[in-house]
Amino acid sequence: MRTVLIGSDFVYNSNGDLIPIEINTNVGWDNDNVRVEENADSFNLAPLLQFIEDNGFTKIEYIGAIHQFYQRLSQSVDIECNMHYVAEALTIPDIEDSDTTLIIRSAYDTTAVVDDSYCADKVNFLNLIKNSSLGSEFAHLDESNNVTSSITTILDNGTHPNFILKAIRPHYDRDIYPKLYKVNTMEELSVVLQNIDSNYFLMPYYFNGNKLENNHIQVVRSLNLLFPPNLESIQIAQYHKICSDIIDDNSEYDSSTFEYMGDRSKYLTTIVLDWKPKLEDTDLVEMADGSFKTALDLQIGDDIKTIDIPNPFQVDNRDEKVNYRISYSDLVSGTTYSTNKVLNKVRVNRKTYIVTITFTDDSIWNDVGDSNYLTERNGEIRFLNTLELVAGDYVLLIDTSNNEFIKKEVLHTIKASEYLNGWILTVERTHLFLTKSNVDSTSSYVSIEHNVGQGCTCDNYSSYTCNVCNGSCGKNERCGIYGYSSYGFTGFGYCEYC
Repeated sequence: MRTVLIGSDFVYNSNGDLIPIEINTNVGWDNDNVRVEENADSFNLAPLLQFIEDNGFTKIEYIGAIHQFYQRLSQSVDIECNMHYVAEALTIPDIEDSDTTLIIRSAYDTTAVVDDSYCADKVNFLNLIKNSSLGSEFAHLDESNNVTSSITTILDNGTHPNFILKAIRPHYDRDIYPKLYKVNTMEELSVVLQNIDSNYFLMPYYFNGNKLENNHIQVVRSLNLLFPPNLESIQIAQYHKICSDIIDDNSEYDSSTFEYMGDRSKYLTTIVLDWKPKLEDTDLVEMADGSFKTALDLQIGDDIKTIDIPNPFQVDNRDEKVNYRISYSDLVSGTTYSTNKVLNKVRVNRKTYIVTITFTDDSIWNDVGDSNYLTERNGEIRFLNTLELVAGDYVLLIDTSNNEFIKKEVLHTIKASEYLNGWILTVERTHLFLTKSNVDSTSSYVSIEHNVGQGCTCDNYSSYTCNVCNGSCGKNERCGIYGYSSYGFTGFGYCEYC
């Protein structure tokens, strides 16, 4: 039996009802920092297992890329199971169908009606459900290139957007779309409708301030198995996924186009920002004069203390995972101390990994998963993410009373996903800063941390203006820039010339 696994996304309207906004094959499984529920609470395979038993299947063939689903399913049945990993491929394996074989496909199939007509075309999907209780108002171009609109209502979302311009099909410019708008009258709506073309359509942006998760907007993801002959459905999983950043009431809109001008990651789950907080409010940073300031009190332009690490191989020290390929003795003998200037700091609220590090001296640290410590691994001095630390790694500290290095050997680490409100710090030149927790405020030891990564090896260039020198630079948003909107890059970050 051939079946298809569909991912459906729903949003809450102002009444608390769930409104479907799209369906997809080739769906993934969101990680702990995007998904609200734990894996165990998201899956419910009981109806599927009963379906397998009732139909007497003796083999399961899964075609797709959701490892979490396949692992749980294969461990829950006592029959042969095979996974055919297919993610972005245009063709899928040809597996012989039979009455005793259950074929589950989540990979996209260009020859399948459900995939090509409704998953890949959002307007077709909205037309399919428009007369049902789940239908939405929307506007698009018809076959004669005329705008067809069923929009009669303007939602009152307060200061938040109330319309969204979305791509009809996949593979669009995610740096620009979806676009968000806020209008108050039908006359203003008519201006926004002018943005519709053969590739993009307009629909309401649904918002419910009572359905936030830690002040993050939520989308409900449901995974359902459709089976013949009537495409009946078996739900196998459901969870909430959150937008990267928290919302606030400071939204700004273009007065002529009514387009939202801020950080779209507050309103869209399609934008997943990599930047996570590195410092909490009370974390201490060593200043140029040897005193300490909290991350909260730290100001742009402040001079902080830093170290200049020997770099005989001229490795790119902007890379937050830089490996200097020098020994510990080379580090000790060649390191000098200097000052660095704070270029920018940005407050972010993210769901992120918190890593508990236990050392062989029985001391325990808790730090953000995106913190990068100067370490020694296999005799080489390098920066490692706290999530990458393993037993036997050495975290290097500096004793500020005498500027000598100290080693702490890692015993083991544990990670957990939590909400954290903190700071991302950008410093110039060496890109390093010296910090310690307020818990260790009386200690003379500081760790050496790297700011956000500035190295770039990608070829997918975008153009933006450097926040420091105002020059044009050719890196993309993954290379040291905090936020992006259709108006350009914002936040911290500087170009390769700074």
